[in-house]
Amino acid sequence: MNNDILAQIDSLPPLPQTVVHIEEYKNKADKSPKELADIIGADPLILSTLLKVSNSAMFGFKKRIETSQMAVSLLGVNFTISLALGSAIKNLVETSLEPYGADSEKFLETAGQAIVMASKLANEIDPDLRDRLLLPTFLLETGKFIISRIIKEKDQVNEFFEEVKISTNIADIEKKYIGVSTSTVTAAMFEKWGLSQTLIDDIKYADEPANPENKSLLVSQIIHIANKVCNIVHPFKEEAITEAIEYAKANNLKPDELAKIINEMKAKLEE
Repeated sequence: MNNDILAQIDSLPPLPQTVVHIEEYKNKADKSPKELADIIGADPLILSTLLKVSNSAMFGFKKRIETSQMAVSLLGVNFTISLALGSAIKNLVETSLEPYGADSEKFLETAGQAIVMASKLANEIDPDLRDRLLLPTFLLETGKFIISRIIKEKDQVNEFFEEVKISTNIADIEKKYIGVSTSTVTAAMFEKWGLSQTLIDDIKYADEPANPENKSLLVSQIIHIANKVCNIVHPFKEEAITEAIEYAKANNLKPDELAKIINEMKAKLEE
């Protein structure tokens, strides 16, 4: 990893206390939904972001979610934890995503879409993986904030965007410009913050699940599929959908069920 990336990661501020409290809560054997709602409700910025994501079209709740208690009740504890941690970390590193032609709203929108897709696909392949997949899927793209800073510092925003906007393999463009892809940067960020090794391992190889060092193959494969379809530059692009279904077919990952999930999600977004 080059010195520009390492310098950006080293300069990251410590995690806010709310994240520490959520991490402690996450590791408890008995999880009280009210306790989680109280933790989130005490942080207005995280609560605001959580409610914004929860009320997006992708979740399609008939009742508007207006409190942390409602979020926990309707989304469930594990889903809420994933969204809350993702919101906190996004708020901590947020910067312009101009090199990707996006902003923080698009980041939250596509991350929300990705966890819905990963969750649905996990239910078809291995339901026991569903809860484990939520957090790495939602947080995977966090590294793009660091990459964006570096691309802007190098004054390469326009040429970078010209390439990513026509590619279905954004990771390859990132490697071309800075030597590594988002998943590697995100994993390094989480190592800096001391987050769980399982989370780091699940994210590290999402851009290249077949890496021989990957010990979380199935998890990485599902995240890879969800991220390919729900990517921040061009979500639900037909070429990306085709590639995702072909990848699922080649790896025996329920391609027919994936196609059905994608069509259902597209229909919901078009409502």
